[in-house]
Amino acid sequence: MDYDDEPRTGDGNEARLAMEEAARKKKEKVESEIAEYEEMRREQREKEAEDLEQLRLKREQRKQERIEEDRRLLEIRKEEDKRRKAEEEERKRKKQEDERKRIEAKKAKLKELEERKKMSKTPNFVITKKGASNLEEASKDMAKSKEQLEEEKRAILAQRIQPLTVDGLDLAALMEKATEFHNKIKSLANEKYELEERFKSQQYDMIELAERARQMNKGKKRAVQVDDSYDPMAEKYGSCPPKVQMYSKYERHTDLRTYGTRVDYFETKAKKIEAEMAIGRKKEEDNLLKTMEETEETSEAAPAPEAEVAAEEE
Repeated sequence: MDYDDEPRTGDGNEARLAMEEAARKKKEKVESEIAEYEEMRREQREKEAEDLEQLRLKREQRKQERIEEDRRLLEIRKEEDKRRKAEEEERKRKKQEDERKRIEAKKAKLKELEERKKMSKTPNFVITKKGASNLEEASKDMAKSKEQLEEEKRAILAQRIQPLTVDGLDLAALMEKATEFHNKIKSLANEKYELEERFKSQQYDMIELAERARQMNKGKKRAVQVDDSYDPMAEKYGSCPPKVQMYSKYERHTDLRTYGTRVDYFETKAKKIEAEMAIGRKKEEDNLLKTMEETEETSEAAPAPEAEVAAEEE
């Protein structure tokens, strides 16, 4: 019997057991790693699913927000279109109203001109006689000296201009006083602007009426077309007389002569025409006198009918 077989058998068992133990540990390690990997994958899948759900919710929320924004923009566009249409209708209505007022004003002016034309034979003004009291007041005003007029002016200004008292006023009272002055200045500026516009309108109407009267007096027997177009020079220089056109604007060639040359030419031509007319009138008068003298001589030379009858009876 070999004594070395038993220890070798024990060493083999130990090696086998060690190998089995190593294999078991390796298997447990692999299983634990697989479990950890599966757990990690499960957590990752859950996180991805949660992220996807959040993305889906955000996408749905953005979609809903876009729908709400589109609805809001559509409402705004509808309101803008409605407001634009209302403004356009208001603009058209105002334009038609202005056109209607302009036509009515033009018709009223034409009617007034026709009535004035019909009543041109009667005086279109009323003379008011001043009484003795007005004459006395006018004479008193003329008799006042410069110092008296200045004194009256100062009294009127003192009555109209109220004194400004700001002593003892706090900040709120001063602000209220400044606001009051500002409103008063603004109202005075508005009144000044309205008066200036009214003056311009009345001045334009006066210029237009004067031009119409001049055109009517210029040719009463033929239809006159009055130019109703806007004339900026007439508005700027309202106190000046209207421009006299020395030649027609429809001429083929514009007269390049100076104003003085044209005036001299027309005055010389007018004097020449007057001289020719005077010569013609003189010739007509001489011919008339000569004809009258010949008629008288013929009547004196011819015998009377009664004298001829008496001579035949004898």
